[in-house]
Amino acid sequence: METASTSPFKLRHKDKAEDRYRIGATVAFIVVIIGIGVPMWWHTTTVYRVDLPSSDILSLSERPIKTAVQVAIFTQQPSRGQLLISELQSAFSDSEIWAVEFKQLSPTERTVQEAHTPAALEKLLLKEYPQSMGDFMFIEWPKLQEELLLTTERSALMRSDTSSNKIAQLLHAKILQTYRINQILSTDDRMGIKSEAPQPTYEVIVSVLNPKPRLTHAQWNIALAVKTYIEPWLAQVSGVSNYTVRTQWKYRVAIEAEVKQVRDQSRLGRHYALQESALPHLLTSIAQNLSASTTDKPAINLVVYIPPCHTAPLHIYNSKDQLLTRNGVDAFISPPWGGFIIANPPERVCLAAINDEPPVPYHVSTTDNMQVMLDQLHKLLDISSELHIDGVKVVDIEQLEPRRWEYEAYLRRSAIRHISTASSTLQSLIKLLDQISYIVIDDEVGAAITNSYTDILAAKAALLEHRLGDASALAKRAFVASERGFFDASLLAQLYFPDEQKYAIYIPLFLPIMVPVLSSFNMLRGVLQARRKQKSA
Repeated sequence: METASTSPFKLRHKDKAEDRYRIGATVAFIVVIIGIGVPMWWHTTTVYRVDLPSSDILSLSERPIKTAVQVAIFTQQPSRGQLLISELQSAFSDSEIWAVEFKQLSPTERTVQEAHTPAALEKLLLKEYPQSMGDFMFIEWPKLQEELLLTTERSALMRSDTSSNKIAQLLHAKILQTYRINQILSTDDRMGIKSEAPQPTYEVIVSVLNPKPRLTHAQWNIALAVKTYIEPWLAQVSGVSNYTVRTQWKYRVAIEAEVKQVRDQSRLGRHYALQESALPHLLTSIAQNLSASTTDKPAINLVVYIPPCHTAPLHIYNSKDQLLTRNGVDAFISPPWGGFIIANPPERVCLAAINDEPPVPYHVSTTDNMQVMLDQLHKLLDISSELHIDGVKVVDIEQLEPRRWEYEAYLRRSAIRHISTASSTLQSLIKLLDQISYIVIDDEVGAAITNSYTDILAAKAALLEHRLGDASALAKRAFVASERGFFDASLLAQLYFPDEQKYAIYIPLFLPIMVPVLSSFNMLRGVLQARRKQKSA
């Protein structure tokens, strides 16, 4: 009887074949998990971030904003002009924000023979010596009453005894507006409240409020008045912001403010007092009745209120019961909301109403109200310069557009404010992105930040190279790009999905998978050790 037996050699050969398959399967499993799965997981969970010039942006504050300005001085005696320029150069030599170049203009045969009036001399000089945007010129005229007379152009007339200190004072206070620039550039909160940077677009809403249209038949083509006065004026100041204008009539909108009757010597025998302290409540009561803008543009409201005859005429009083009516106008502004004008009906209209006579139609004065609105826009847009200097007189505006030197000071100030605001916005954004590593920075946000940084540098260079128009456009573009980058919605995509939550989600997912991986490592180590022992035996 034969007995079946298995050869030890065959068993060892079979064990080696099985070990080879087990090792191959284990290695393949480890390669798939660690070589493919982990990199894929790492790539899909990595936050996408565009490279940014972070260090350069953070160092923007180390590069000061300096503006070049050219000031020409015309005197009858060249020696006096040289002395003034020497003293003015010393006064501005230590300035950190101004690079003022003083240029002397000497009298010529033409200026002596043809310039018989200050206006003729100014016109001749401005024609012979063309000016760039932001330049200024002082013209000496011996018989001038004031020390300095500011014109509506880029010039000022000065008396023969005007000192360099007075000229420097005018340059700092009116032309360059150094105190406002210092407020913009200062990081000290004690310098005062800083106004916001001008927005790229505004919507100007002109509203006429007539609470009692059946009793007060006020007639006014407000659309034509706005088209004649407001729109051309806004077109002249559109270098910083763009404006869209719309008009509306509002009826049955009463002001929610307490008024007090005051006896007087008029034909009506009384008028009504509106306290200055009640003006904020008045604006609150009518703001909700004004139709809101359908766009996201900031709005400037210009309101003309026609009080009904039972509370007319209506005048504004201060806390000391002093009448605040100026030149027959009762108006006030509330930046940045807008302006308010009280257009009282004529006496004859209210006399007819008191005597129960039929309502008397009348026309609202376009000239009076539009002039007040233009003055309010000057102040609301921060164009006008209200600072008073002893010995300095400013020529009244006779044209529709603002004074040239005043508007160019506004351009310069807006450019510096846009540069400063854009720089602060970018630096805040870079610091935020460095602190929170899981905020996504996509290509659009990265392009906005980079473009803003590039335009800031270009705007600074344009200011220093005496190119005010280019600097204003570049600074505005830098400001818009910085705002777009800072408030982009994509920055919030993973803001509420930090690394801690990521680990909390992925650890329960990957831990069961890693257990067999670790077991396979242990099995592979055991097989390799067994083979090593066999070889050594």
